Amino acid sequence: MRERFSLDLDIRLKWPNDIYANGTVKIGGLVTTSIIDGQNAVCNIGCGFNLDNSNPTLCLNDLIRELNTQTGSKISQLRFERLLALMFNEIERVFRRVQDDATGLDYFYDLYYKLWLHSGVEVGIVDEKGDQRSAKVIGIDEYGYLKVQTDGKRAESVHPDGNSFDMLKGLIVPRNS
Repeated sequence: MRERFSLDLDIRLKWPNDIYANGTVKIGGLVTTSIIDGQNAVCNIGCGFNLDNSNPTLCLNDLIRELNTQTGSKISQLRFERLLALMFNEIERVFRRVQDDATGLDYFYDLYYKLWLHSGVEVGIVDEKGDQRSAKVIGIDEYGYLKVQTDGKRAESVHPDGNSFDMLKGLIVPRNS
């Protein structure tokens, strides 16, 4: 059973691996690796959340307290054990849907796009020479890289290993800049 508060909290994904609250505060992150061997895929997912440390920024339980104050609800604070159980149950639910349903991968992408921060966001891309051009985020490509559409209407992928996405400035810049 899905928790009601999960639908009410503003928790989003910042490509490629950060978890943000209210679109401005990082409260967690993901580290994933995968290996494909023939028909088998082995995926490892590491996930970290700021569950209950209000300083110096914000934590998941702060969001629950704010929601309770704003709506008059009485949602209990999360403990580590409950958060882990919720995360593993959700991962298993999504995994089964992707594996067992012919439209499972479409479902996964729809869910991802519903939770991410970037649809239609205008960004500036700074190249290695320092020249900047405008682009609009249009999705992720078949390999999971950020796909943008430049002023010239050309779609291109931006790779995280060579770029940094500064969401607050709306810039994608080479890491060595």
